[in-house]
Amino acid sequence: MADGTEGATSAPWAALLPVVAALTVWNLVHPAPAAVIVAGALTLLLIVRQWHRVVPQMRMLGLLLGALALLALPFSPTPGASLLRGIGIGILMASLVSAVSLLARVALRSRQIDVVTAYLLARGTRSRYLLFSIACQLFAGMLGLAGAQLMMSMAAQDDSAAPDDRLAMFLAITRGFSSATLWSPMFSNAAVLLVLYPGLTWFAMLPLGIALAAACVAIGQVLDRWRLRKRPAEPEADPGLPVWGALATLLVPMSAFLAAVIGLSWALGMQITGAVIALSPAAALALHFVLAPRGDRRQAWRRFAADVRQLPAQASEITLFMAAGCGGTVLASAIPPAWAAAAGTVLAVHPLLALLALMLCVLALALIGVHPVLSAVLVASAFPPALVHLPLLPHLCAVLVGWALAGAVSPFSIANLMASRYAGVSVQAISLRANSLFSLLCLALAVAVLGGVAAALSQP
Repeated sequence: MADGTEGATSAPWAALLPVVAALTVWNLVHPAPAAVIVAGALTLLLIVRQWHRVVPQMRMLGLLLGALALLALPFSPTPGASLLRGIGIGILMASLVSAVSLLARVALRSRQIDVVTAYLLARGTRSRYLLFSIACQLFAGMLGLAGAQLMMSMAAQDDSAAPDDRLAMFLAITRGFSSATLWSPMFSNAAVLLVLYPGLTWFAMLPLGIALAAACVAIGQVLDRWRLRKRPAEPEADPGLPVWGALATLLVPMSAFLAAVIGLSWALGMQITGAVIALSPAAALALHFVLAPRGDRRQAWRRFAADVRQLPAQASEITLFMAAGCGGTVLASAIPPAWAAAAGTVLAVHPLLALLALMLCVLALALIGVHPVLSAVLVASAFPPALVHLPLLPHLCAVLVGWALAGAVSPFSIANLMASRYAGVSVQAISLRANSLFSLLCLALAVAVLGGVAAALSQP
């Protein structure tokens, strides 16, 4: 993520994403196909205008998914509705990432980050993994991918750690990031899937999401303790840094923002993602005023305007979101009903089999290079809850768990690619090789937990 004004875009083009975000929020409050179509057209216009910024891999992927969606469209029984739903998913993800990035940019300027970094790196080996895992839940949960990037920049500052201890810090971050996607409204994961599950809200899935995330953190902690089982215990000295004050300074405004988001969501009766998109720009501007020296309003406005001009720099992500949203929904709707019914008959034999199959499908597609956004949308759309005889909530969480674990184990995930660069190791070492056992244990636990939830919800 760039800082300052490097690579900034002229104001008219930079204003397109805020307009798309406003139309997205309007559609969430008052569903209007016209708003989705206009927002989709503006997003496509921005992609074309910023095509030079899209990385080559995303260009090829976007063109491929777009071509596949066009080819599959005639085979869909409801082509217009499928395409409209895909566009809605794409603009929702683009708006969410853009809005959260405004918050992340200003949060990264806080001086308290240095205090938290020094404290974490001063802790002993045995407590460092857990502390990084919890810190990643907080920062990634509040700032999204930018929070995980912040944690990786903290871990990269420790050049004295042994190679396996250094790798363990980055594993704590990637695993913590993946588990945070199970509950945080700052990620597109839950936002995308909730579009596919009418009747479910973020509030309904939150308790189960937090429980699954806590279980993933606990499994990671057990594996790290097993790694250190033969190492003699070392004294844990308190570095004497004002870390609690620094954390309070960072987390209090973040928590207040989250509370405001929840309140607005309840008041307007819309998805919490819409409240995040609506409030993030105002919250980012307020933080600029707080952090500006001596309340310099001009500097606060200049920095906020510079951050807005940086939004089109996310053209690669926006291209992927639009292509994956449209491609996933159209391809899923084009699957012959007889094929889906046959697979559904097999999976509906037992809830545990259906849950495991949903998770494994998302994971398998991610491991062969299919982006988890497309994998999750494709699997959730192709095998809806009624087809595999699962209640809505465990079905959604099963796809969400598969998506989260794909982020930890796939060598193609953004988090693992970023961790590989910061840690200075191969992406295979930090993904499939290091996280296979972790993912298997999380998968088994998730199947058991969600199987129990499905059984409880299925009782008359």
